[in-house]
Amino acid sequence: MVNREITLLEFQRAFTRDVLQDIHEITFCGDIGDPIYAKDFLEIVRYIKSARHNTSLIIVTNGSYKTAEWWTELGSLLHINDKVTFSIDGWNQASNEQYRVNSNFESIVAGARALRKASSCSMNWSAIYFKFNEDKMPWIEDLARELEFDTFDAVLSSKFDGMYAVNGVDPLKPIRGYVAKTSKYEVHTSVFTKHVPMVLHRVVDRHPWARCANWTKEMFINVDGLVFPCPWFNSGYLENDFVDKYRDRLSIKTRTLKEIIDDPLWNELLTRFEIAPLEICKLKCRDAQ
Repeated sequence: MVNREITLLEFQRAFTRDVLQDIHEITFCGDIGDPIYAKDFLEIVRYIKSARHNTSLIIVTNGSYKTAEWWTELGSLLHINDKVTFSIDGWNQASNEQYRVNSNFESIVAGARALRKASSCSMNWSAIYFKFNEDKMPWIEDLARELEFDTFDAVLSSKFDGMYAVNGVDPLKPIRGYVAKTSKYEVHTSVFTKHVPMVLHRVVDRHPWARCANWTKEMFINVDGLVFPCPWFNSGYLENDFVDKYRDRLSIKTRTLKEIIDDPLWNELLTRFEIAPLEICKLKCRDAQ
């Protein structure tokens, strides 16, 4: 986990109150970290809600180490169309930390209880299938129901083997076939309550396979403040010369979000989709259809 974050002032510079009037949904999800550990996270949430109360927030976190008071304060800022996803793959400390290294199961459970008591927001438990939990998923789902989560996601991943293998064997890979068949997560959702927040999507048909061009994959801003067309775009798995070339022009720490979105550099990316798409674009979109 890296020790970098977006501050309240940096967020306000990128997302002015005028800009926020046109934004209906924001997702906070760490790619190499976790949003709740940003020092200004609660103040950023407070700022968004003060600018546009109806903006729906989706927060994805492992949920560890925050106090019940912290979760109560967060819950006071959220409403019925907001959603908090706890990424929890185990049913106790020993099981959960097999993948979520350094997580703290006791604080996760205490935080979930406090949030449920404080807020009407939707709470989702998301668990990835691994070798250590593939026979325990019904048990984990029952625990989510007991803690009054609204939904439970059983997630199939394809991120096994390769760099994760030890002597040719990935110790976390499920052995009963619970592996995604494509490079994307496959999610099976159980709904415990009647209320599930509305998910807003503005879908267009601009390109035969590029999900970002068709608005079926969300724009993403990473911990360094770089704006990408999707969360996969600069994940670090594959070389990305587009980001190398335009890094300074993609940063909300030096430019406003509107300036970045309106920059002609995106026309170059659209052209590259046709003649020389980036490897990550081929892997996640073109070849994953």
